[in-house]
This record gives sequence, C-alpha cells and structure tokens, in this order.
Amino acid sequence: MDGSSGVDSGYEAHRAAFAVFAEQLRKGDLRAALAAAHAAHDQVLAAGHPDLCGVALNCVGLAQFELGEFAPAEESHQRAKDLSRRSDVRGLAALRAGLARIAAGESVAHPRIWEADSAPGQLAALARSEHPHLAPAAGVELGRLLHGERHFLAAIRAYRAVVDSGHPGFRPRAAAPLAKLLRESGDHDGAARVLDLVGPLADAPDLVDLALAPLDDPEAPPFWLAPVRPALDHYRAGDLAAARAALRATAAGDWRHAAHQAGTVLAGIELRHGDPTAARRLLGHLAETADFTHGPRAAVALAILDAAEAAPPDTTTTIDPVSALARYLTRDQDALADLEELAEGQHPLAGVFAALLGDLLDDGRPGSGAAHWQVRSVQSEDRPAAGYTAYLTAINPTIWDDTERVADALAEACASSPAVLPWAAVRLGEANQADVYRSSGDQSFFQAVLDTGHRALMPRAAAGLFHSSPADSWSAEERYELAEELLTGDLPAEAVPPLAWLAAEKLITYEDDLDGGREALERIPEADPEFGPPALAVRLLLDEDVDGMRSVFERLARWDDQLLEMASECCMSVLWKLPDESATTRQALQVLADLGDQSTSLAHKVLERLTKVCQIQHDLEGELAAREASNLRWHDGHPGSGVLEVARRSYLAGDLDQAIELYQRVSTQEFPEARSKAAVDLGVLFRHQGRHEEAQELPVAVVDPEHCFTLGTDLEGAGRIDEAILAWELIAGTDDATWPVRANYYLGQAHANQGETDAAIAAYQRAGAMQDSPFRGRAWYELGCLYQDQGNLALAKEAQQRGADVGARLGKDGETVAGACQLRLAKLATLSGDTEEARRRYLDMADNADRGTAAMAAMMLGADAKDRRDVAEARRWYQWVIDSGDVFQRQLALAHLGELYYWVGDRDQSREFYRRTLNSTRSNPDLVAEAAYRLGEMAGQDGDTDQAVRYLERARDTGDATFGPQAGQLLARLTACPLPCDGAHL
Repeated sequence: MDGSSGVDSGYEAHRAAFAVFAEQLRKGDLRAALAAAHAAHDQVLAAGHPDLCGVALNCVGLAQFELGEFAPAEESHQRAKDLSRRSDVRGLAALRAGLARIAAGESVAHPRIWEADSAPGQLAALARSEHPHLAPAAGVELGRLLHGERHFLAAIRAYRAVVDSGHPGFRPRAAAPLAKLLRESGDHDGAARVLDLVGPLADAPDLVDLALAPLDDPEAPPFWLAPVRPALDHYRAGDLAAARAALRATAAGDWRHAAHQAGTVLAGIELRHGDPTAARRLLGHLAETADFTHGPRAAVALAILDAAEAAPPDTTTTIDPVSALARYLTRDQDALADLEELAEGQHPLAGVFAALLGDLLDDGRPGSGAAHWQVRSVQSEDRPAAGYTAYLTAINPTIWDDTERVADALAEACASSPAVLPWAAVRLGEANQADVYRSSGDQSFFQAVLDTGHRALMPRAAAGLFHSSPADSWSAEERYELAEELLTGDLPAEAVPPLAWLAAEKLITYEDDLDGGREALERIPEADPEFGPPALAVRLLLDEDVDGMRSVFERLARWDDQLLEMASECCMSVLWKLPDESATTRQALQVLADLGDQSTSLAHKVLERLTKVCQIQHDLEGELAAREASNLRWHDGHPGSGVLEVARRSYLAGDLDQAIELYQRVSTQEFPEARSKAAVDLGVLFRHQGRHEEAQELPVAVVDPEHCFTLGTDLEGAGRIDEAILAWELIAGTDDATWPVRANYYLGQAHANQGETDAAIAAYQRAGAMQDSPFRGRAWYELGCLYQDQGNLALAKEAQQRGADVGARLGKDGETVAGACQLRLAKLATLSGDTEEARRRYLDMADNADRGTAAMAAMMLGADAKDRRDVAEARRWYQWVIDSGDVFQRQLALAHLGELYYWVGDRDQSREFYRRTLNSTRSNPDLVAEAAYRLGEMAGQDGDTDQAVRYLERARDTGDATFGPQAGQLLARLTACPLPCDGAHL
C-alpha cells in the first residue's frame, strides 16, 4: 500500500549495533564511535545486507571526519556510494565524501569552472537534485564554501534555495548566513523576512539521524512518504476525514516537499472518493508550482484526466482509468495490477499508464521491475508518455550525479512532453549552464519556459535567460527583444530584475537610448542582491552623481566580482555616449579605473578613454596617471613610461618647456628605465637648442637603439628634421643588429632631402656595410640613384647590383628591394645605350621576379613595343600585365592599350580598352581623364553628343592638368552648337 511491508528483513537485529555508534558519536567519544561503526559494518556484512553496509560505511566516514582523518573518511563514503543502490545512502555518501575531499585540501577557489566530478561540483549537482533532504543539506554546505571564497552572490543563491525549500531542519542553518549576506548587500528588509520565516525554535538537523534514516524503512527511502505517512495510515484504515485533515495540515506547512506531497495524495483521495472538481483544483495548483517532482506529476495527471474525458464513447476497459490514476497519486502499491492491465491493454493511454506503473514500482527502490515498464513507455508511440518517463529518469535521485544521462533525459522530455516542458526546460537550461561544453544552447530552453507563462518558474527562467550564452548575434538580439516584450506584461516581481537589466543593456549599449535605459533600471529594486547595486550605480551615473556612483562601486569591489563586472560594463556603455568635455565623464572614468572590473578587455578600454578625455580636458596629471597604469599593465611598460609618452608628445608639438619639465620628473633614481630614455630625448633637445653644457650634465645613458630610432622617426614626422638627424646619429655607429642600419638609411634620406648629397652618400654607405636586411638593400638602391643623378653610371650599376644581391639573399623578405634594383639596372642599361642588355633584364624579370616587379618589367617591354608601334608585341606584354593580377599595373596596361589603338586608328579596340580603364579605376585621375576625354572625343566624332558630353564632363571634373582643359574646350564647342553636330564641325 505505502511501500512498507512491515517485514524488517532482519534489520531489527542490527539496529542495536548502530545505536551504539549513535550514542558514542553524540557523546563525543569519537574513537568509540568509530569502533562501533566498524563493528556494525562487520555485522551487516556477515549477514549479507549490502544497503546496510552502505549505511555502516557512512557511519564510519562520519566518525573519521570528526577525528580529522579526512582521506579515510572520503574513502569510506565513496565505498558507501559505490556499494549502495539506495538514493538516500548514496546521496549522503556523496555529500560527506565531497566535504572530506575539501577538508583534505581539494581546491574550491574557482566555483565557476568546477568540474562535475570535483568535490564542490558534486555538491552543486546534489544541491540541484531536488532531493527533499540531501539537496538542502548540500545547499547549506555549498553556500558555506562560496561564502568562504567571497563569492557572495553565488552563496546567496545557494542559501536562498534552501530557505525556499522550507525544510524544517536545514532552513534554519541557511537562514542565518543568508540574512547576514542580505544585510551586507543592503537588503535589510529581505534579511528580516528570512529570519521571520524561520522562527527561533527550529531544530538543526542531526547528521546521525540522516545517516541512520534508512534503518527506519528497509524497502524504500523514507523521504518519499514520511511527511504524509500518518495521513496514509488513516486512509488505509478507512478514516477519510482524519486523512483529509492530516493532509490539509501538512499541505499548509512551510516544507515545500511535504506540502506538495500532501496535496498530491489529497488530490488522489478526492479524485477517488470525493469531489473530482476539488481534485482538479488541487492538481491545478500543484501544476503551477516550481516543485520539480510534484508539479510535473500533477500536470501529467491533469493531461490524463483531460484525455480520459475526451476518449471516444466506445473506449471501455475493465479498469477505470481515473480510479487507477487516483491510486497512483496516493502511491498505492495495490494499484500495480490495475495499472499493468491498462498498460498492456488497448486503451489510448496505455503508454502513459506504463509510465505511471514504472514510476510507482520504482518509488526509490532498487530491483522493483520498474525498468521494464519504463522501456515499454519509451518504446510506445505515445510521445508524451515517453517524455514523462524521460523526465522521471532525469529527476530520479539515484542518478543525480550522472550529468550526461540527466541532460539527455531532460532533452527528451522537453521534446516529447508538453505537460512537463516548463520544469524540464528550466532544469536542462541550468544543467547546460553548469556544463561549459553544453552551454551554447541554454538560451532556447529558458525562452521556452517564459513562452509557457508558467509564473512560478518565470523567476528562474528569467535569471537563466540573463545568464545564458547566446549562440550568435541573432539569438542575442532575440533575447533582448524577449526581455522587453515580457516587461510589458504582468510578471512575478522576482522575474523583473534580470529582464529589466537585459532591456536596459540593450537600450543603453546598442540603441544609445539613455532615457529608456534609465526607465528599465528604475524597475529594479535597490535591495535586489544581484541586480540592485549595478542598476543603482548606472542610474547614479546617468544622474551625474559620481560621488554616489563611487560609493556603490566601493561596496561592489568588496562584495562580488560578477556584480562589479555587470556595473562596470554598463557604466562604460553609458560613458561612451557622454561627451569627452564633460567633467562627469572624466570623474566617472576615474571611478571605473580605481574600483571597476579589472578584467583585461574592459579595464583597457577604461584607461584608454580616460587618457583621451584627460588630454582633451587638459588634465595633465590625470592623463599621466592613466597612461602609467595602461602602460604598466598592457604595453610591457615600466614606471615612468606614461610620463615619457606625454613628454614626447609635448616635444613633438613644440611645447618644449612642458616637455623638459616632464622629462625631468622621471630623471631620478626612482625611474631607472625611464631615466635613461629621458636622458636621450633631453640630450637631443638640448643639443639642438645649443645647450651643450646641460646636455653634457645629463646622466650617462645606455642608449636603447629602438628608442633612439623611434625618437628620430617621431621628430621627422613632426617636421623637426635636424633633431631627427641628431637622434639617428646616436646609434648610427653602434653594433646593434637591427636599428643602426635603419637609422643610417633614414639619415641618408634626410640628408638627401636637404640637398646634403655627400652626407647622404656616407650614411647610405654605412648602412650598406652592415648585416643583410631589407634596409641594407634599400640603402644600396638609394645610393645607386644618387650616383645616377651625379652621372656616374658605373657606380650606380655597382650599387644597384649590390642591392639586388642583398635582396636575393633575403629571399621572400628581399623581393621588393631586389625587384627595384633590377628595374633600375635595366634602366641604367638603357641609359648606357645597351638596349639588348635592358631587354634581357626585363625578360628575365618577367619570368623570375616577384609579381609586382615582373608586371613593371612587362610594362617596360610593352612600352618599348608601343613606341615602335608594334601592336602585336605591345598587346602581348600589356595583356600579360592585365592577367598578372597586379591591380595598379593592370590599370596602366589598359590605358596604354587604349592609347596605342587610338594612335593606330583602331577606334573599336581603343574604345574597348578605354572603357575597361574607366571600369577598373576611379582613384587615378590621370588615367580617368585620358580615357574619358578620348571616349568623349570619339563619341562626338560619331555624332553621339549626349554620350560625348557625359564622358567629357567626367574628364573635366578630374582636374587633370592635361586632359581637363581640353575636355572643357571640347564641351564648350559641343554645347554651343545650335544644330546636331557631326565630325565636320570638329
């Protein structure tokens, strides 16, 4: 009838041994307790009671833990878990084994990435299991661990789940630390409400009682029916009034599991003996709860009642389906035969009754034959029945730690059974969030729950939606839209904060709607532990109350990293929209720099923006501090590097007094690296000003070649060429492998631009004498060009050949310089009158050089043929260029072919290539002007004035010095002609 046969199966003979253990442990005589536990284990092992062996091993582990023998305790509990088939024994064993592992030193420092098989991961899974006793027990321990690691928000969630369960033993243990955390978060009213729920006289749970509870019921774990067993005893004895009274009293209590179990049994009694309407009302109430055991059971019962009422009139069975359902709800084991007949018959609900039969047979007991009917239900064509069976598998307390099996069963339940969808989807979404490998699909499950409108589950689904990981931008946008849509309806108060935060995030971050974001944030109570402080920080920023914002961030910095990240991200989104010139912007950025989330990506953005804003607002000290912080953290900087940056900027801008003052700030022993670099910059500055004595007095610096080179290029870019030369000269003669060759190359360029040819040649020669590098090759190239300008073709050829040799040795890195030198050698051959040598070089480059050089060589070959009016040869080489893929040379080749065909009078070919020229480029005005002018000219000659005007206007508008004026003159003649023009008028 109720899972208790009254047969002790020999357990009574062993209770005395366990009683000795209990007495000694409660007295504090731990060694005696351990000896008693071992004795009890030996006794039940000899008697052949494997489940009692698990109980005894748990007792051994408890005693060992109290003695500080954590590793042996973990081993004892693990043996109990592996040995026993009972969920209460296995669950307690897992709980205590996890605590023993943690006490033995297992790390709990990273709760967000706890592996499923880690000790805290096992505790978290057990806390999510909805086991009436062990889930709250694990929740208390989980909250304690999280609190100890200063993950206060996660601790609040763990403790609140225990308090909400109403468990008379564990609620008091969770309520006190929860109230403390709520007070620290600013929710004093919430803390008072939590303490009021508990009351001062609640008893704390006793681990000994939990360990020995299986002795009270040898056939089934006590948690299923213990709260309603007195009422069931009245019911079995035929006293319906007493049964109803007892069940109603239990249903009115705070312990959620007991209340809902009583409501389920009472619905079964009413359905069978009383008022079916009252039964439906009770089931409807249960189906609206967040109870993951009795809520789905009630929803399935209602679906069965609806289906039974809708069954065709000719559906007759010897067993009344409604009566069988009623007996299932009262957990009446005498109903097994009726359920089996319905499951095996032709009733439309046969699959569902197979599911009910498997559930009733299982009822927490191993070896009951439930598996046969569960398989039969799954294999039936009734998908809701298969879905309910899958859901029952997922919540079976014997597999709570098999995360893969639980997740797969929940997925099947979601896909198959609409009746259990809300509960299954919440559990599956939360399970996926706890598993980094499955988290990408969690958003859809929470959306599915919210779409059902199940009010009791909405807060959990809304929180899950907030914490979900959108798979892509489309699903992220869908999440934001769903939050906004839901906020327009009637929501449970607990569901509002996460949805309001999502709405505010969208409005502020993506739609630049600060007013709309503020309205959404105003819906979040300040006392909400998770969303209240971040929302308050953002609202204060929007109100330009930076002092208030700082106060909130000071609290968040002490409180919870997750909330700090939320507040920092949203405040930064606001600050992107505020003007750079605003004092609020600068002050708020400083708050984020001082107290905000220090994760790399966000903190980097904060300091970059703060640096820019301080610079715009001429807050030198603020900028220096921001640059220093940024450099030290992300740019391999050193103390004083930020000051050096600002000093360099002042120097380049010509604000020399400020530059000198800043350089001198870091010219102390406190900044060894910055001091050396400042001495270099100041030395260049002073020498250029003629302050040689001051330059001499600077500390002797070990010159950083890269620093000197960059100083020179910065000064060159600022137009301070003479000072750039001074900087480069500092390293021109050093033996560094990288920077001197670059410095000498740049010195050569600088001297050449100033007309100082001898100095340029000397610099290029120094670069050419150094190790192979692209800059060495470029130096030889430039040296060859200088010799060529001087008319010394022999030295020019020698320099270009040496540059080409350097490029060849560098391989891929030297292709560009090698090509440039080869082209120059070919041109030098032409200048020397050796056209055959020039042609040979061009042909060799076309076959062997890099693509850019080969294209230029082919262009030269085409140009030679074009000058000779050799159309076929020119077409061959220009087509080679067009096919080469070199974009710039391709444009030139098209234009040259257009011009060649124009010269030889082939107007059709000329039009084709000039049109292709226009289609291939818009960035080269010379080519566009020529092509458009020629096409306009030919169109005018053909009498197509409209087309001629379009082309000529395009040519004119390029501003090209050659074809622009010609196009304007031809346009004037065309548009001034009163009659249709033809070629004679041109």
